[in-house]
Amino acid sequence: MKNEAKNKILLLAGVFLGVLALVAPAAALAGDVIVVETTIQAAVDSASPGDTIVVPPGVYKESVLVTTSGLTIQGSHGAIIDAEGFENGITVAGGAITPGPGGFPICPTPGIDGFTVQGLTVKNADENGVFVIGVNNYHITGGKYIDNEEYGIFPICSTNGLIDFNQVEGTEDAGIYVGDDDTVLVTKNHVTRCTIGIEVENTLNADVINNKAIGNTTGILVVVLPGLPIPKTENVKIVNNVVNKNNFPNPVPPPGPGGGEAEGALPTGTGILNVGGDNVLIKDNVVNGNDSLGVAIIANPFAVFDPRIEPFPDNNRVESNVILQNGSSPDPLRATTPGADIVYDASGTGNCFTGNIFMVDFPAGITGFFPCP
Repeated sequence: MKNEAKNKILLLAGVFLGVLALVAPAAALAGDVIVVETTIQAAVDSASPGDTIVVPPGVYKESVLVTTSGLTIQGSHGAIIDAEGFENGITVAGGAITPGPGGFPICPTPGIDGFTVQGLTVKNADENGVFVIGVNNYHITGGKYIDNEEYGIFPICSTNGLIDFNQVEGTEDAGIYVGDDDTVLVTKNHVTRCTIGIEVENTLNADVINNKAIGNTTGILVVVLPGLPIPKTENVKIVNNVVNKNNFPNPVPPPGPGGGEAEGALPTGTGILNVGGDNVLIKDNVVNGNDSLGVAIIANPFAVFDPRIEPFPDNNRVESNVILQNGSSPDPLRATTPGADIVYDASGTGNCFTGNIFMVDFPAGITGFFPCP
């Protein structure tokens, strides 16, 4: 950012402490700092690429739509979007998913280049705290996403993302969901009280590093689901995370003969689960005290619903993790194996285990048959 813009931000900080006049949204020029006077949406609508929108402390009962590239929404301490009654707290829309060959959907070419949201609390949305679609170069940082119904942070069909330093809790699906994306770093977030803490779904080149997933139903999930634009998940790094005591009772009923939500099948007490992902590195994590299982790699049962999906997990590496005290009380409704620190169904090729500290694997001794070279 130009020095002039930096100086304006510092000057505006004095507004919240003292008596300086606010900058009116209507007077904004490209690259300016706009301070919200009425609604965040009014400030966004007045903004040009490169502008920073500063949100003073207060509760904003609204849903915000961003369709302009290069905007930053900077929340002050105490700035809250209460999105009760709205689908999303913030929507950043650079395109839409459309039908493609064979009836399968395709992602849009990103129509927004550059978006940052920092420091806001977003709560009570009927669906998602922040929903990002068709965006290149996005940054979601330093916020709180509380009690949003489905997802806290939800980028889809987007590229080159950074999700860091957020607190997320209280979602019926994933706290942080990365779906149909390419190249994203999820780091230094704390996720709790969600059905899934962090989910990497149908995504390429995702790094999940230095996060805390504690007190969810499932800590970290890597999965390939049918009927989505990208029919695979590959090149994922899950490194140096704390994935402990994810024993929050699954609020979603188990799927029945008539179907149901996929997350309803996740056993309460799951640490790190890879369902059909390829080239996934699980390394240097602490995975302790999860009631059903610590780390698991299994074939994809959803592949039968999508001919594009290759069902077997390949070339995955589980290395140098501390995986202890897991499996003491497996979910009686959902667990399909006895409790264990490590579970592997021996499907796929090139999967290996090395240097892990654990007590119980299932089937017994399975990791010894698949050492890493």
